[in-house]
Amino acid sequence: MAQMLQIITAAVLVALCVCLVPLLLQLKRTAVALERLADSAREDLGGIARDVHEVRRRLDGLADLAAAGMALPVSLGESLARLFQCLPDALERRTSGWLGLVIAGLKLVLGAFLRPKEPTHE
Repeated sequence: MAQMLQIITAAVLVALCVCLVPLLLQLKRTAVALERLADSAREDLGGIARDVHEVRRRLDGLADLAAAGMALPVSLGESLARLFQCLPDALERRTSGWLGLVIAGLKLVLGAFLRPKEPTHE
């Protein structure tokens, strides 16, 4: 009986070694492949981070350009509003002749554009 137990134990150890050695070799290959994948992902993520930073920088530039483009219509609108505020005063005055009308028109335009801006409440 002891001899049979030794034979069974030896067979189990051989079978275990036959299965365990390829498993350990495959585990080593998997670890190396995983390390290569991590290095590749690190390089790719660095490129993606640079691309995202570049897109954000371009969007900031585009927002600045849009703000600058909106400045002219806003100032033009404010100037027209001031012009229309001065219009009733100019219409109430009676002027005689075409020279008086030109002078009144110049006063109206200059008064609208040179009038100090009222502070805005934002």
